[in-house]
Amino acid sequence: MISFIIIEFHSVEDIKGCIVSIKTGCENIPYEIIVSSNSCYLPETQNKLKHDFPEIRWSFNRKNGGFAYAMNQGLKIAFGKYMAIINPDVRLKNGLILMVEFMQSHPSVGAIAPLIVNKQGMTQDSARAYVSVQRYVWRSIKRVISHKSSVLDKNMDYTQVQTVDWVIGAFIMVQREVYEKTKGMDEYYFMYAEDLDWCTRIRASGYEVVYFPLAKVEYEGSRSARHSFKYAKIFFKSHIYYWNKHGFFGGYPKRKSIIMLD
Repeated sequence: MISFIIIEFHSVEDIKGCIVSIKTGCENIPYEIIVSSNSCYLPETQNKLKHDFPEIRWSFNRKNGGFAYAMNQGLKIAFGKYMAIINPDVRLKNGLILMVEFMQSHPSVGAIAPLIVNKQGMTQDSARAYVSVQRYVWRSIKRVISHKSSVLDKNMDYTQVQTVDWVIGAFIMVQREVYEKTKGMDEYYFMYAEDLDWCTRIRASGYEVVYFPLAKVEYEGSRSARHSFKYAKIFFKSHIYYWNKHGFFGGYPKRKSIIMLD
């Protein structure tokens, strides 16, 4: 039913906790776990990991090609009707079966994502409006003024199931046909904006992206681009590529509806 694709980059300890939460959250749901590793381990380490985690299907990638590259390697070998990309430091909390049932009853929904909270239980800004240049600038200003790492949209009710422009790649579930139509993620993005790009293309293909707070996961995120010049440079390069590809000033697909109550 569900293929979970997790990226691993020298993060085996995080993988362990993620797997436990998947097992707990997938009671009575057939699933598989695929770990796509960008760590470039030696054969001895690969064999040890296969032995230590026999329930996992491993994809040991030949290079560290970045987030989109690693996710695509896992998606290519997935069997599930639904395919969930998930960060290794995400922990499933509740509501996964409700999310699956919602996808089953709403074929127009191409991608869906849960409510994300941090370790303190605070709602994170995981569902967002398209990042045009002007929105990028305004969001950066608001973050500096508020001194907050997560800037919630005052016009959005984070308790409602609703269509959104895009959701962050910490956890996104898509239909298989959507993956096949969009061919997965754009591997030009090494890090950042690949989730934004994928959701843009999913919506341009005629599907909706849905924020589904009846399901919940815990995820903090390192927010490396705010503390490192190296990652800030990658972050900006990714967005420049996105704007060149989709339009600098926001000529993106429009949502068909806002709140989905059923």
